[in-house]
Formats: sequence, C-alpha cells, structure tokens
Amino acid sequence: MVWRKLKLMFKAFGILALLGSAAAQEGTTFYGGYPYPVPPDGHFNTFATNAINFYSFYSDLLEPPLGVYKWAEGEYEGMLAESFGFDDDNNYVVTLKEGITWSDGTPLSSADVVTTFNVNYLLNSPIWEGLQRVEAVDERTVRFVFDEPSFAAERQVMVEPIRANSVYGDFGERAATLISEGVTDEDEAFTTLLTELTEFRPETYVTSGPYTLTRENVSDARALLTKNEGGFNSDVVRFDNVVLWNGETETVTPLVTAGELWYGTYGFPPATEEAFVAQGIDIVRGPLYSGPALYFNHTVAPLDRPEVRRALAHAIDRDENGFVSLGDSGVAVEYMSGMSDLVAENNVDEAVLDELDEYDYDPELAAQMLTEIGFTKGDDGVWVDDTGKRMAFTLIFPSDYSDWAAAAENVTQALNEFGFDITARGVLSQQQQQDVYDGNFEMAIRNWGAASPLPYVSYLEPYRRYNGEGQFAGEGTGGGMGFDTNVTYSGGEVDLLELTLASSRGLDEARQREQAGQLAQSFNELLPIIPLWERYGNNPLNREFVDAPPSDDPIYQNGTAVPDPFMTYLLLTGGVGPAAQ
Repeated sequence: MVWRKLKLMFKAFGILALLGSAAAQEGTTFYGGYPYPVPPDGHFNTFATNAINFYSFYSDLLEPPLGVYKWAEGEYEGMLAESFGFDDDNNYVVTLKEGITWSDGTPLSSADVVTTFNVNYLLNSPIWEGLQRVEAVDERTVRFVFDEPSFAAERQVMVEPIRANSVYGDFGERAATLISEGVTDEDEAFTTLLTELTEFRPETYVTSGPYTLTRENVSDARALLTKNEGGFNSDVVRFDNVVLWNGETETVTPLVTAGELWYGTYGFPPATEEAFVAQGIDIVRGPLYSGPALYFNHTVAPLDRPEVRRALAHAIDRDENGFVSLGDSGVAVEYMSGMSDLVAENNVDEAVLDELDEYDYDPELAAQMLTEIGFTKGDDGVWVDDTGKRMAFTLIFPSDYSDWAAAAENVTQALNEFGFDITARGVLSQQQQQDVYDGNFEMAIRNWGAASPLPYVSYLEPYRRYNGEGQFAGEGTGGGMGFDTNVTYSGGEVDLLELTLASSRGLDEARQREQAGQLAQSFNELLPIIPLWERYGNNPLNREFVDAPPSDDPIYQNGTAVPDPFMTYLLLTGGVGPAAQ
C-alpha cells in the first residue's frame, strides 16, 4: 500500500520512470537537487543567464574555483590553485596544480585563468574595478596586476569558477584587446562583443572538475553528472556520479520523503521539516548570511521616501515573518544594516551597531510616522499620501520559493492590516527576478545580503545588481529598483555605490571598518530595502545513505550559500561518501 501511494506521487511529478535507474546507482551516486532551465532555454554558456550549471551550489563540481574560503578558519584552501598570495610588488600570483585535465582532454593551464577573467571584463565584474591586467607567467602561473592589493581582490580571484580556454578563448582574446585599448561598456565594440557572448551556445560542457555533464544526461526531471577522469580530485571524490533533481521545494519534497533525494538546499516549510525529523532525517542549519527582503521600485511615489519605508518596517513583525516562513531557520534581522548580523559583528564597531535602529514591530509608531508627513486614512481604512494617492500596490514574489512565498503572504497581511492595499502576485522565480531587473514591479521579494566575509558584497545587491545591472550577461536590461545612490544621511552626502566600492579596496582593516560602519548606518537610516529575516539552512541530510561529518563540524559554518557551500566542498574533497549499508 505504501509503495503504491509513492508510485502515484512520483507519477504525478513525471519522474516514476527514473526511480529504477536511481536505485540501480545507489552507493556510487549522490542524490541532490537544484532547479535548472532545460533546453532549449537551458544551455552550457556559464557566462550567461539560463546556464545549466546549478548556480554555485553545485557548479564547483564542474568548474571549480582556484580556492574555497573556510569560514571557521578564516582562510582559503586551494582547489585548482597549488599556491596563491600577494608578492612583493603587490601582484596576486597563483600557481595551478599539476595533472588536472579538462573533459575535452586539454590540460588545465594559465590560459584558462586568463581567459576566465578577461571574459569577466565584459560582465563588468567587480574585480575589474582595480585590476589592470591578468597575465600568464608560464603554463601554470598567473599574475594579477592590481592598482592596489585588497582582501576583495583576493576573494574575487579565488572563488571565481575557472572556464575552459578551449571554449571561450576567442572571447578572451577579443576582450583582452578591448581592455588594452581602454574600451568600456559605453562603446559599441564592447556591447557588440557582450551580445555575442550572451548569445553564444557551446555544444558541450567542458569541465575541469571531477564530474562532467552531457546534453543527453539532462532531462526535465533530473541531470546526471558523471565522472570526469583526470579532472580535479577525480581520484578523491567518493561518489562516481551525482544526480541533481530539477524543481523547487514542492517538487522535491516527496523525493526527500522517499529517500530519492539525500540532501537539499531548499526552504522547507516548518511542518515539512518536522515530518523529515520524524522520519529520522537530519536537519543541518548552516548560516546563509542573507535572506528575503522587501524591495521597492523607487520610481513609484511615495515608495521613494525613506519616511515611508521606515514606517513600513515598523508595521511588519519580522520575528513572526521568519517563523511562519521557515520555522527556526528564519531568524529576524536585528541590526537592519544591509549585511548579515554575523558579518556586521565581525566588521562594524560595536558603538556603531548600538546606534542602529532595530525597527521593532510597532504599528502605532508606524502610523504616527506617516501622519507626521501628511498621510491620512481614507473612509475605506486605506492610507492616502499627502498628494491624495491611495496606498495600493502589487507585491510580486517567486511562487516556486515556498519560504519567500510565505514571507510575501505574511508581509501582505501585515501591511493590509496596517492600512495599505497590497495585492500579492506569485511569478515563477526566473521571470520574477527578471521583472525586478527590468524595473517591472512596485514591490517585490528578493534577496538581501551575501555569503561573503567582506561587507561590501552585500551592498552590491541593492546598489548595483538590483539597481539596473543584473548578475549575468544580458540580465540588467532595465532600471531595476531605480534607487539614486547619491544620498544624504546623518553622516553627510555620499554616493553609496562609490562608498561600497571604496570599502573593497586596500588592506587597511581600520579604514574598511570605518567605511563598513558608514554603509551600515546609511542603510539603516534610509532603508532602500527592508530585510525581513536571515536564513539559516533547514537542509535535510539523509545519513542513512550519506556518510557526512557530524552536525557540529566547523565546516558547516560555510553554510549552504555561494560561493563556499559546505556540501560542494565536502563532495570535492571526499568529505562525504556512501554510508555503510
């Protein structure tokens, strides 16, 4: 009877036919999951949107970076890199490990690294804010010549996935020419090459990691990664294959229950998490250093007014929002600084943190704040601003992210009870993200913060990524949230994007702490977005099938967020393997 019910459940998701092959691979195959676009929309150009690379949650298995940051230790461990660091001339020098082979048979070399970073020039990668050039010293040594050394430069070098020169070499050479000639994104030659890069569709996925992916192994339901003999650590990994099920939380939940998905990075509702625990599945809670936020289109009045956004922050119970969305893994943001509370405590002076407004839940104070700027309530109980505009807005959210969908529902309820007229509308995540990039929204739920030990990365999310630029080639086609980063706050006049970038430069920790404090304080006062809660993983780990470190192992401080997720690191280094049966 139980198996019959499970068969019906899997048939409903169109994956029953795959379970037999899954069972046949038990013991040598790791079963995870991550949503990916399927062909023809999905492709193998990992510089462009809609690439089938499973974002950075699993992309390191295919295109490893030079190194991974160990959060508990506060230092990098080399992956493709044998050695790395600044030399006496303040250049960053990397020497690659020997004996690594791409899946097309070509050896890993300095040309791959040079091509990777030159192509990233076309994407306006932050590293090029201070990078003059990247050059091959010899077959295995690469030199990065910077205007000045910085912790940011080191991280940007170390965590970038390295791509194959055999695939992208032509783009790399042409980008190098543009760099040497000083051509920028305002020039036609730049935009022409960027368009060509965006539209490029490689026939094969050439990988240097321990696994590779072929087109025939990508289906609507799952992708099968197979061993890349000669790839990085191909003789170290303990699984011969990796299966990644496609789909978001609702799709993969029955797979977890049935033992067909052994580890997941999704946001499972509290009731589902309780069911997993009752079944004997472990829940790993690593920090993600980010979470959902309420975004505003600053071209829509009066959402462009800080007083309005500050009032709305007091009208939302963030503790409740986090709990109904993700249970114990949805932790309300305390400092409201624009970066993770953990990152803030490591980078901002305590005196500054003590001065930040925590925006406690206080609807009465919120109403007072709106009244003071001329807002009144209409006969229908809905607020009207000082121009007579009724406070009615549409809030879009990714319908396939169950935790963010719950956050959106709770925000909508809270703001409507407060006296706004909010209509929540779910949109599939890929389209919803693009709508925000295009400025096609009034309010939206998107991410705040970033999994980086350096504060400036968190501020690039609202001040650049969601403010007109996007994340990958071809995404930033609209104006985003339309926020003017030239602002005035209690600390004076400042361009927040310029301050963000300035805080990433150099190795002067005292200066960077001061700038991080300025960023935190200005964000706290202006609230360009409202962070709701910080997500901690509630990742099911089925130890019946996976031999993994105990839950108190320091590696879990890496969290599940990119670019240093613990599971990818453990897979790459043999830290997880098949459990003894």
